[in-house]
Amino acid sequence: MIRFALATALVAIALGAANDALASGSCRPTRDGKDRMDMSGGCPSGYVVRGACCESVRPISQPTGAYTCPAGTMLRLGACVPRQ
Repeated sequence: MIRFALATALVAIALGAANDALASGSCRPTRDGKDRMDMSGGCPSGYVVRGACCESVRPISQPTGAYTCPAGTMLRLGACVPRQ
């Protein structure tokens, strides 16, 4: 009985992790190089609504070197923007 309960708990944890992974990866960059992010309220400047995501108007330029942003921000279209 304990083994069954343990197996059930492990399956529930695995399914929950899989659902979270699928939801967080739903807005991946497009094949033509356009950035996509989850829409929260609206899209920032330079992005348009595509389904449940915000997609950049222009393809992302490939970085030429290492560029770091301050803590709490991330690189989007060559500029550091606050994490959402």
